[in-house]
Amino acid sequence: MSVLEHPNHARPRRWVVSNVSRKLSLSSLVLILAVVVTLWLLLVPMLLLVLNSIRTGPPSSLAGPWTLRNYYVLFSNPLFYTALVNTVVISVISTLGGLVIAVLFAWLIERTDMPFRALAWIAVLLPLAIPGVLFALSWMLLLAPRVGLINIVLRALLSLFGFSLEEGPLNIQSLWGIIFLSWMRGVSTIFLMIVGAFRLMDPALEEAARLSGATPKSVLRRITLPLLMPALAAATIYSFVSHLESFEAPLTVGLAAGIFVLSTLIYFTARYHFPVDYGLSAAYAVFFMAIMTVLSYFYVRMIRKGDRFAVIRGRGFHPIRYRLGRWRYPALALFAVYFFLTVLCPLFVLVWASIIPYYVVPSVETMKMISFDHYINVATTPRFFHDTINTVVMAVGAGIVTMLIALLISWLVVRLKHRAGLMLDSLTFISYAVPGVVIALAMIFVYLQPALRPLGIYGSIWIIVLGLATQYLAFATRTTNAGLLQIHQELEEAGSVSGATRLRTIWKITTPLLMPSLVAGWIWVVAHSLRTFSVPLVLASENNEVLSVWIWIYWQAGRIPEAAAIGVMLILLTALMGLVARKLVGESLSGMRSG
Repeated sequence: MSVLEHPNHARPRRWVVSNVSRKLSLSSLVLILAVVVTLWLLLVPMLLLVLNSIRTGPPSSLAGPWTLRNYYVLFSNPLFYTALVNTVVISVISTLGGLVIAVLFAWLIERTDMPFRALAWIAVLLPLAIPGVLFALSWMLLLAPRVGLINIVLRALLSLFGFSLEEGPLNIQSLWGIIFLSWMRGVSTIFLMIVGAFRLMDPALEEAARLSGATPKSVLRRITLPLLMPALAAATIYSFVSHLESFEAPLTVGLAAGIFVLSTLIYFTARYHFPVDYGLSAAYAVFFMAIMTVLSYFYVRMIRKGDRFAVIRGRGFHPIRYRLGRWRYPALALFAVYFFLTVLCPLFVLVWASIIPYYVVPSVETMKMISFDHYINVATTPRFFHDTINTVVMAVGAGIVTMLIALLISWLVVRLKHRAGLMLDSLTFISYAVPGVVIALAMIFVYLQPALRPLGIYGSIWIIVLGLATQYLAFATRTTNAGLLQIHQELEEAGSVSGATRLRTIWKITTPLLMPSLVAGWIWVVAHSLRTFSVPLVLASENNEVLSVWIWIYWQAGRIPEAAAIGVMLILLTALMGLVARKLVGESLSGMRSG
């Protein structure tokens, strides 16, 4: 019998055919799932948002006549132009101020001999651990015109020089108060985006310029800044977009001062306008989304042009650190001041407000009033247990859902290299361009539809989970894309050749190797979900209330000590989940090494 006639010779051919068919069927399944899920989360809500903006009637029905009345009301409303100007002013000044401080901090840490640089790095990042709503509320207590702790200290100091003031001299309830809060909160993000550029820039170019006789100012203007321009421009646009959609500080401070920005104008129009006008709020949201989309386009273009400024090649280099001399410790003091203003002051006033019967400034007499009754009262209410469970389910659920969808899209883009995958990958960036308050409003329009009401998603914690998954999908897909690109396809092909099915190969080979990227993305989504405020507030109901919304309800009711107690517990919950996540990461990585 010849080799060609051997009965076992047909086996490899049949195995290859069946393996190809399984691969095609799995590819088709991934393609269908990715397309359906992405379109449902991104395009359907945005489409309904646009349709509701040009129709009349409730969001649960699209049977109303076509009309441009909502846009006519929008552009004829003086409050809209006031809110637009406020939004732009806050965003521009906060971005420029944050950029200056972040560049200074990055330069001091990466390019100078300042002492305790590792501690300075931590001091810049720690403000991210405090939820934005708590940061704003704490500064309301610190800089309130009459009872603000800092204002009381300043008035006492001014009285020594003959100045007598009944309130102030500082007032957080103003446009400059919102700018101050936004500026301080924005430094950490800009710092993270540019510090790598300072670390990786080859200092030999600057050294060559100095040896050629260039002055330090000339080196900075003609060498350093041009090389950093892509990172600085990308960070500037990103920060500006983030400030445009800022919600916590404008709501907390602006509500007391009667100051509106676009995000708060959408919120109040959708929730508190009488009668409730969803069409008008949708028109505001569409206009806001258009602005964000244009800015996001420029952000993406800036990132793609960054490779033209690459200066790191195949050779090594050692960064040259500038000697600060006698300015080493004054430079370190800048970080201490920033840490004091962004971490110590907010935490101190929150803890203090939570351990006294009613809010008063600290003194020897008020120290006798300290108790933990508010913690006990809050923790023993059924509402606390309910809201805590909702908060954990919201954060963990958003992390799981977001990373699963991101993995589907990344598999389509990186592994299958399908044209639809590239389109979906570009489409996911819409979530970056859409503010949280707009996403929440779009979710209302989707799940109030009569056909979807029986699902029970509207008014449940899952509508918030889906809203957060939509909001964070852009970051998640970038994380999974990068992780999959580092795993060579030969490893999966080796598993298939060994007889493993496609799904088993993915489960046993690809998933463990991709786990660090998946866990990192999951931690990022969970941390931001715990800190977020706009999406849970807009979608809040009796059944899906979370701790951040409960804090706001108590604050609005004047129950400041209870709000502060819940805030402290939310920070502790965030820290606890962070420690658990870090342990899980460590175990997964050690398991990979041992395997």
